[in-house]
Amino acid sequence: MTGAAITVLACTLMNLAAHPVSAAAPARRGALAAGPALQLPFPCGQQWRLDTWGHAPALDMVKEPDQQGTDGATLIAPAAGTVNKSYYHQNAGNVIQINHGGGWFTTYLHLQSRAVNVGAKVEMGTFIGRVGHTGPTSNNVPHVHFELGYDADGNGEASWGYEGAERVRPTFNGVTYGTANSQTYRNVTSHNCGGADLGVLDFYLTDDQGSTVATRPVFAYGNSPMVPITGDWDGDGKDTVSTYDPTTGRFFISNDPATGQAQYTFMYGDPNAVPFVGDWDGDGKDNIGVRMGNTFFMRTSPVTSATETTQSVAYGDTPMLPLAGDWDGDGKDTVSAYDPATGRFFISNTPATGQAQYTFMYGDPNAAPFVGDWDGDGKDNIGVRMGNTFYMRTSPVTTATETTRSVAYGDTGNLPVIGDWDGDGKDSQGIAR
Repeated sequence: MTGAAITVLACTLMNLAAHPVSAAAPARRGALAAGPALQLPFPCGQQWRLDTWGHAPALDMVKEPDQQGTDGATLIAPAAGTVNKSYYHQNAGNVIQINHGGGWFTTYLHLQSRAVNVGAKVEMGTFIGRVGHTGPTSNNVPHVHFELGYDADGNGEASWGYEGAERVRPTFNGVTYGTANSQTYRNVTSHNCGGADLGVLDFYLTDDQGSTVATRPVFAYGNSPMVPITGDWDGDGKDTVSTYDPTTGRFFISNDPATGQAQYTFMYGDPNAVPFVGDWDGDGKDNIGVRMGNTFFMRTSPVTSATETTQSVAYGDTPMLPLAGDWDGDGKDTVSAYDPATGRFFISNTPATGQAQYTFMYGDPNAAPFVGDWDGDGKDNIGVRMGNTFYMRTSPVTTATETTRSVAYGDTGNLPVIGDWDGDGKDSQGIAR
């Protein structure tokens, strides 16, 4: 960063010393309870610049080097907790606050977008939003205004200057920052590399849509917090389980996961994106994609290739979840979306137009959506998992009539896995746990 640029940034951010929603902390009334063990709220390995400017112990954070990539950068939880606030403030823009327990709260201002709602449980590394410059007090400079607060009353107003609450110097990875005004910390590296390993993922797959138990040998592949994806990577007509690691944005693609080996592994998109799978060109081989914000990014270079080519389309709103399916039987999958708030599907054969040809509600809100060809007609359909039951919609997406089949399989909380494991043209269910 040039000297002139630093001066401009300093002059701009110094205005935050009079931040309308960040008044000076009241005098400490006694010893504080033990605080959470925080890591930087950014993906593992990234480097950020932290400035107190005129509002220590609060910190303004921009990405190194020289703010490049700050706008839209991934924001993740620095410790486990429960989302206490998630809303738009007239001065601070998009705001998220996390209750870490024991009277401790972290607050994030000026966000481009919020990915969590009040009441959501988060772990260290959970994706919560994107860095931006919303609200007039951001002065249109992309950054996140971060505060750690303590409120013995536990009402969550810790970092907003209310009586009885105070802002506290944050400690990241054992190092304390924000001890005085006009401090700058350069190239601070994030060690937010995910929570504890929750163990291997065990897969239970069946070739029979009506079966309540696995018909295939159980196998282990990948570790939590990886999430399962399935696809026909080699064009043999059979789907294979693979995994995506949200902490790094890395895919582990395998044609034979029972061996424990990934034939192809690569990073695609930002960490904590939402992965999906589809055959974009009709060659009979699936490929991967990620949804970031409201944009679908589809990798068009084969999973066998180290070269990365892509195509993208904006479709739906940010909170919606990505889907991909061959809705019309032309051999090519098209991206669509599911709105968890309403339980509504938005199915499109041409999402680039921004229009959904078919839209309907199916199941309860906040179910887990999935896609599959249940009858082998070459056209995909949708389904949802609620509790421990798979519900597969058997009436075409083109009709308003609803018919369905269901099967209880696995336990509540298991991850649903869908694929054509035996190559008979029909998809069936599985779980990972």
